[in-house]
Amino acid sequence: MMKKNKYVYILLIILMNKILNVQEIADNEESMLYSLRPEFNIICYNSTRASIIHLLVKSKDLNYALSVEDIAQRLGKRHSVIIHHLEKLMDWKIVDVVRTFKHGGKERRSIWGLNLKYPNIVQNVYSHMLKTFYTINELERMCSINRSVRRMG
Repeated sequence: MMKKNKYVYILLIILMNKILNVQEIADNEESMLYSLRPEFNIICYNSTRASIIHLLVKSKDLNYALSVEDIAQRLGKRHSVIIHHLEKLMDWKIVDVVRTFKHGGKERRSIWGLNLKYPNIVQNVYSHMLKTFYTINELERMCSINRSVRRMG
């Protein structure tokens, strides 16, 4: 009986730690959201960043993630431009690297996705973008109009 109680006690401690960790992440996200809110306009006004966020939000069937090459092709932008904006979005905790691969001696970031660790940040930024800067139709045009332009040029 004593061993059983000890086992239950250990399980309770583990469960409490997990609950506290989830609460800590939620509290951290709220403070991050509060400090990030003044930068929402800077994040959202740029059409490339807005398009990247929109493409990732639409890619639910791919777990909200896409390859850099796919994003570049859909937006008609150079790979380096997309990486630049993904890095900025990563600094703001909106996106994160999902998968890397080794190329030569370097790690390459090949798949990027929405940062699902902070869903409220992503949701608030996307909502702000739709309320303040772009409509869904404008975002759809920005995400598809440059496909043919890139092939021609």
